[in-house]
Amino acid sequence: MMIDIKHLKTIATLKDTGSLVNTARELFLTQSALSHQIKDLENKLDCQLFERKTQPVRFTPQGMLLLELASEVLPKVEATKCRLKESLNQPISQLKLSVECHACFHWLLPTIKEFNNFWPDIKVDYEQGFSYDAIPELLNDELDIVLTSDIREPEHLEYAHVFDFKLKLIVAPDHELAKKAYVTALDLKDETIISYPIPKERQDIFKHFIQNARFDGTLKSVDQGLLIFQLVSAGMGVAALPDWLVTPYESQGLIKSIPLGALGLSRPMYLAMKKSMKDNPVYRHFLNTCKQSISR
Repeated sequence: MMIDIKHLKTIATLKDTGSLVNTARELFLTQSALSHQIKDLENKLDCQLFERKTQPVRFTPQGMLLLELASEVLPKVEATKCRLKESLNQPISQLKLSVECHACFHWLLPTIKEFNNFWPDIKVDYEQGFSYDAIPELLNDELDIVLTSDIREPEHLEYAHVFDFKLKLIVAPDHELAKKAYVTALDLKDETIISYPIPKERQDIFKHFIQNARFDGTLKSVDQGLLIFQLVSAGMGVAALPDWLVTPYESQGLIKSIPLGALGLSRPMYLAMKKSMKDNPVYRHFLNTCKQSISR
């Protein structure tokens, strides 16, 4: 039985989106066509790939094996396609990058290294590093790509979805909020909120959670992520950080994470670029490398 690239792409997209409805939309298929394709694959493999009626989709051990194959094969296929198309595009010698998320450097630097293993002649220039508002520089051709959670100037720029993440409140293990199943905006009214040096109006916890609720607490700015964790662990405040950054510290018992609201606070991460570059193979490969890195 031959497993086609389309099968691997389907199963990988199903993992990324978490549902058949979103997978069908992402692959431009009807739900019936997608269901038929998956059922046909399961019949040929003589196994069930995932459990039905689970949200997000829960894969069987056989499905996990196919996902492992997809994670190995699909990036190589995409990279080869990029190489084949390279001669048709104007050569790129440099990608000027900025991020609007301090915590992204946790996974971004390994991503750049992996990208450069494939494109050794292309320099990824991230000397500008973090900027809380890098979009004007992108529009002025001072940058090539920007990692951001906020869509601005969509008529001029392309926003490629990289992944979604959960923003978690972190507190000291003995903090009074540590026992709560989730926190509300009212719970934070008098807290000291420790954050990266970003204007209050651009911070997700204020823009998308506290919003217009009363806040009489203190906002304390800190440059380094490690220091934020140390201050929180010492009971000197609370902070809201992405789940990928929180997990290692929580597993050591240094902090406790709590969902923001009963449903949690999810935020997207986009790779912003000029619309003219959205089909460029180098940009597409960088985007796919980001997606692969964060899914590991």
